[in-house]
Amino acid sequence: MKVSEMRDLSIDELNAQIDEARKTKLELRFQHALRKLESPAKMRQEKRKLAQLLTILTEKQAAGSEKKSAEPKAEAAKPAAKKPAAKKEAKAES
Repeated sequence: MKVSEMRDLSIDELNAQIDEARKTKLELRFQHALRKLESPAKMRQEKRKLAQLLTILTEKQAAGSEKKSAEPKAEAAKPAAKKPAAKKEAKAES
């Protein structure tokens, strides 16, 4: 699956693909340990695929949270009230 195809998937589909990739990676590790793996490159390919899926999922979640948190950020931009300098004055008197 190409990265462009991965980006078109929904979050639920990405999660399903991630679960599948993790299972496949585990099976490949077992095959490698038992010396039944035909090509060690398959392990590298599956690891890379899993990393790509996780990266895309994180990007989509971050994009979703940015949309939701855009309004509260405007409220947070207000400057905080200054605290009285009573502590500094008390130290200066000592």
